[in-house]
Amino acid sequence: MDTLTHEQFHIQVGDEVVDASDKKVGTVTAFDTRVVTVEHGLIRKDNYFVPLQAVNACNDGKVYLNVSKDDMDAQGYDVPPVVTTDADGAPL
Repeated sequence: MDTLTHEQFHIQVGDEVVDASDKKVGTVTAFDTRVVTVEHGLIRKDNYFVPLQAVNACNDGKVYLNVSKDDMDAQGYDVPPVVTTDADGAPL
């Protein structure tokens, strides 16, 4: 399977993120080649770290996920991903 990239979805900081039930999850605050960081919460702000495999589509300023918000909580999307580094500390 080919690796998905944020360029394939045209994800941008500020895009609204909705789950598989079309319920708003939050807003994109960052992304890289593996993960979309989504800020959520009204009073207590927190982050989800959504793998690109959970992105179904992206258009008109919205990122559509193929998982529900409950699934995101159950699958640990609130835990930052582990970053593997080389001997000098640079990300691999």
